[in-house]
Amino acid sequence: MSDYIKEMRALIGTRPFILVGSAVLVFNRQNEILLQLRADTGKWGIPGGAMEPGESFEETARRELFEETGLRLKNLRFLEVLAGENYYFQYPNGDEIYNAIALYGSDDWEGTLEMLDGESRELRFFSMDNLPPLEGRPEMIVNKIHHYGILPEIREIDLSKIMAVAEVLDLQRKSYKIESELIGSEEIPPLKETFEQLQTCGETFTGCFIGSRLAGAVSYKMKEGTIDIHRVMVHPDFFRKGIAVKLLGQIEQKEEGAAALRVSTGAANIPAVRLYEKLSFERQEDSIVSGGLRIANFYKQVE
Repeated sequence: MSDYIKEMRALIGTRPFILVGSAVLVFNRQNEILLQLRADTGKWGIPGGAMEPGESFEETARRELFEETGLRLKNLRFLEVLAGENYYFQYPNGDEIYNAIALYGSDDWEGTLEMLDGESRELRFFSMDNLPPLEGRPEMIVNKIHHYGILPEIREIDLSKIMAVAEVLDLQRKSYKIESELIGSEEIPPLKETFEQLQTCGETFTGCFIGSRLAGAVSYKMKEGTIDIHRVMVHPDFFRKGIAVKLLGQIEQKEEGAAALRVSTGAANIPAVRLYEKLSFERQEDSIVSGGLRIANFYKQVE
């Protein structure tokens, strides 16, 4: 408890007090949420705390997160202000508050989890489908997470819609531009593909959306029981967030009757090669295409 709040409590006792502060929804690369087991209530909650005199909401969010978890925020996104009768709370010692909370979200942070200020019994990242029991304010906030558009949403892309084609075309040009730099060649078909060619390619597209943005996409065709993957694309703004892994896992789950998967990439595209090896794809014989470009071919038998 800060000196300011102690002074206020000395004046008003346990009577209701409007407590202004910030809280942060923190996610890791697996899109797991960080929760703290609070020492004062013995319940799981969201990192955050009260504003100090002279602080902004963002300064409060950054300070409180570091003091409670040891993590330093890089970028954070303002989500909304939470207030009203639903945010009333009474502590075990009888202190009553009405919270006014500036809520932020972030998956861009650095540091190692550490309980620095004695306010937590435990800090842990949880999968969204395996959360501990939550009550009151934390439960209400977590129940609204999908409303904020900060978690990836994976869904099929309808290429009959003009705007969807435009989004995919923009994504693949930015994604394959990076690959062209890695392999030293611009002889990558999607870099030269037109709007009409993309719309009539006959592939099934699955996209990963974060907020309103298309962060990544995978396309494939089914061929004699094999998922023949044609494109694996991630927007440079969303690199290293596990998006390609999620998308490949999604299509494998969707096409659960398939016997195998095939995918190819430029042999000099080391990040892609390592990704497929990590996902248990076996490297087949490399092939050479126009311009002498070496292609690494991968195959995975579905168990």
